[in-house]
Amino acid sequence: MKKLTAGLLLIASLTLASCAPKYTAATAKPVSDMNCAEIKDELGKLATVRTEAQNKSGVSKENVLFVLFFWPGAVVNEMDNRDVIAKVDARTEELNKAQSAKSCPAN
Repeated sequence: MKKLTAGLLLIASLTLASCAPKYTAATAKPVSDMNCAEIKDELGKLATVRTEAQNKSGVSKENVLFVLFFWPGAVVNEMDNRDVIAKVDARTEELNKAQSAKSCPAN
């Protein structure tokens, strides 16, 4: 019985740890209110989130585990990662436009 419980706990832990990264632009500061330093900082954070989402999509260890233990999870994980990447790309585009409009240094 203890082995079954430990196995279920391990599967639950892997499932929770392997979810797509979370990102929502709804709570982000409006681009018009941001200064150059804030834009640069957020662009760095967005790049990190995008990389994490890319690493967890496709043939990743997360999706392989989902396929082995709960195949619909792989589909949901892939859809979540694509959604995160699309949101990050849209926000990055907004920030790049604002960076140009405000004549911020590119570095």
